[in-house]
Amino acid sequence: MNEVFDNIYSRRSVRNYKPIDVPDDIVRELIKAGTYAPSAVNRQPWRFVVIKNKEMITRLSDRAKKLWLDGLDKVGESSDPQVQRLANVMQRPEFNIFYSAPVLILIFARVSSQQAAVAEFENIMLIDDCAAAAENIMLAARSLGIGSCWIGWGMSLDSDQEIRQELHAPDGYHLMAPLVFGYPVKDIEKAPPREEDVILNWIA
Repeated sequence: MNEVFDNIYSRRSVRNYKPIDVPDDIVRELIKAGTYAPSAVNRQPWRFVVIKNKEMITRLSDRAKKLWLDGLDKVGESSDPQVQRLANVMQRPEFNIFYSAPVLILIFARVSSQQAAVAEFENIMLIDDCAAAAENIMLAARSLGIGSCWIGWGMSLDSDQEIRQELHAPDGYHLMAPLVFGYPVKDIEKAPPREEDVILNWIA
């Protein structure tokens, strides 16, 4: 099979990592791959924060869990079983939302505070741009035998000003994608089958 297709089809979210460092030069190469993603009018809005300090990653996990649970308290108790299951997981002290991965990469982008239609459109495109960069990085990692996972729970960190200052995130920049990387404990399993009937219409 074509190597590009094989890499795409074999990428999986990894949640169990070996306690082995990912060399800095490889991390830089992964980020470089991210910068080759497409972006609206070639703005290349992404900026990256790389964290390899194990204690800090654990502390960020604890803070993100608290922020998530605090947000849940504000909206009131949910009867949704899925939400309850997630809340139970978040309340476990030993649970690390970043799965104790050796590398955490946070993708930031500058969000315009202007209300003009153009600015609003550009802000919407930031999400797409950074998602494309994130996928590039994860696919590049897979090609090197490095596992990855997009950690949606980490998005709550963007609301914590002390954390933002510690990360040196400039004013106006907001978190778009928290990603973890590392060498998988076991071989990445085959991806589950995909739904084949996905084409709504084919107009020739």
